[in-house]
Amino acid sequence: MKISDDQLSRWVKPWFDNQEQRAEQTKDIVKSAVDNHLSDLGIRVYAKGSYPNNTNVRHDSDIDIAVELEDKINLDYASGIGFTNTGLYPYSGASELDFKSRLQKALEAEFGTKVVDSTGNKVFRIRGADKILDADIIPCTTYRFYYGSNSFSYRQGIQLILNNPDGKRHFNYPDQHYKNGVEKNTLTKLRFKNITRIFKNANGHMLENHSLSLVPSFLIESLAYNVSNSTYIANETWRDIALRGCEEIWEYLKLDEFRLIGTSRWKEVNGYKFLFHDHQIWSKDDAKQFIKSAYNLLAN
Repeated sequence: MKISDDQLSRWVKPWFDNQEQRAEQTKDIVKSAVDNHLSDLGIRVYAKGSYPNNTNVRHDSDIDIAVELEDKINLDYASGIGFTNTGLYPYSGASELDFKSRLQKALEAEFGTKVVDSTGNKVFRIRGADKILDADIIPCTTYRFYYGSNSFSYRQGIQLILNNPDGKRHFNYPDQHYKNGVEKNTLTKLRFKNITRIFKNANGHMLENHSLSLVPSFLIESLAYNVSNSTYIANETWRDIALRGCEEIWEYLKLDEFRLIGTSRWKEVNGYKFLFHDHQIWSKDDAKQFIKSAYNLLAN
């Protein structure tokens, strides 16, 4: 099935015209529930993912809301760096699982036990609530990676709280992701986020037609982020930008990831974490399958 230019023009648009307002309202209601039941803790509540990053499409119908326990900072260090370099005092507050349990009770009190699914290892899923969009509520703590001996030499993000830990740190950098995405969009004449939506809608289209399984939207956005600014600016039509972007991505995916020097390796939108490594839930082969399929869909 050929994807028309009119279809591409529709695909560049956000799924909801008032997405920022809807996301803000959902965040505010969740924050109210948290404030009513966990006011004794230092907590930050905010939207993350495709809604605040303005890359949402129809298959991103639910919103991610982080509930960050800022009182607790999970620490990670570069070689030769340790706790004494942080300037912090030892933590003696609520445990992570106690915080998560209290958050569950707060959500159930606000929205009802029938719509709050607490069976997942990482998030609480709220589906069918009258007050808000369908949402994934993400309990997390502050995370810091100290890379220098100075107490200010750190990168800050969040670390997820798992019911059943798997021995790995699950952390990311939503604030830096948002900042870098806005900057990239500005440098590409507002084309980066539109092309991200085209790629994500292409994935949804192929999913509906049973020609490709769903690819993580985070991976798709990160692939689009690594396309050079010149590719975005030098091409005028959405189809040409997307196709030239696919070609650029494909050339990178052919490279042996672990023979590249660090500065040559592609990173997530946050600019800190490598896009491809052993602990990711996707591989270069997954990305190749998606890019090849997206190219064939858009080129025909």
